[in-house]
Amino acid sequence: MRLRLTPILSLAVLATGLSAYADAKLANIFTDHMVLQRDQKLPVWGWATAGEKVSVQIDDKAAVATTADANGKWRIELPAMPTGGTHTLTVKANNTITLSDILLGDVWLCSGQSNMEWVVANSLNAQQEIAAANLPNIRHIKIPLTTASTPKDTFTASWQNCAPQTVGGFTAAGFFMARKLSQDLGVPIGLINSSWGGT
Repeated sequence: MRLRLTPILSLAVLATGLSAYADAKLANIFTDHMVLQRDQKLPVWGWATAGEKVSVQIDDKAAVATTADANGKWRIELPAMPTGGTHTLTVKANNTITLSDILLGDVWLCSGQSNMEWVVANSLNAQQEIAAANLPNIRHIKIPLTTASTPKDTFTASWQNCAPQTVGGFTAAGFFMARKLSQDLGVPIGLINSSWGGT
């Protein structure tokens, strides 16, 4: 008996073949302008073709390599680094990914409900605070508000530098804390804003 492929089945087969050679990807938390935690091993993870070799390095430091597992997942740990920047992170596999303007400092998870979600633009003296917020050592990423019945491993968002053009959308509680900590400690501060009012 001869198997006849319908147009839809043919496309499915083609897509499956193409996905076997998909480019390596980083988890979405890794973007330009991010802050990585200082003085601790640095986990980096993502996806690639099953069995594909993946290497990661910061600047010209020695690369750390691994192999994607049967599900295409990979994870490595880079050695701890002191505070500072800016740095470049490079991932090499079938393709090359380069992220720039990376800082090493302290990273905070800003989670909660409306008090944490409240933004700088709605805060007291917002115009003055926004105008004075040229603080490149503070970075912020807002995790999108989406629902799902099962855990998700991807999202769409990017790290932003703290500037008058961006700070209005930052978590206010996180921003004012970050500004104080950055001044007192002299280190970059990264804010992962995973807050959702009423939840």
